[in-house]
Amino acid sequence: MKAVENILNIALVSLDDKFCKRVSSALANKLDMFWADCHDLVVYNLIDPKKVLETCGFEYYKEQENSVVKDCSQYHNTVISVGFDIFKEYYSFFCNSLIIFLDLNKEIISSSISKIAFESRKEFILKVADFRIILNKKSKTQAIKSIINMLGGL
Repeated sequence: MKAVENILNIALVSLDDKFCKRVSSALANKLDMFWADCHDLVVYNLIDPKKVLETCGFEYYKEQENSVVKDCSQYHNTVISVGFDIFKEYYSFFCNSLIIFLDLNKEIISSSISKIAFESRKEFILKVADFRIILNKKSKTQAIKSIINMLGGL
């Protein structure tokens, strides 16, 4: 467990990126914190990621993504939404964040890719996350309530 005084941010990760984004935004609002979505910041920074890939190549794209995610992980007082693909590659950047896994049932996840590789992705997140919030349905209210209850114990 990380020392509470070393925690700069809360990083939410889920196998359902859209749900994670909604919860993280609402949680930031509830806790009066800043909010960031790693994927949105990468897209914003690159303006047109497809064009960047075509024009500059994969290596340049990954360098830019790396830079954006690293910057994002160093924010202060921020709830950060991190999609699985970014989290898998850059989870070590979030060493000063409280990493919370929003664990949804396979049947209710929106992403078909996450459904296909559900067990291996879930296993990976469980190894790295500081806390796990188990949710039986996509309820933003329930997720936030569970996170706030969990934070009260820190």
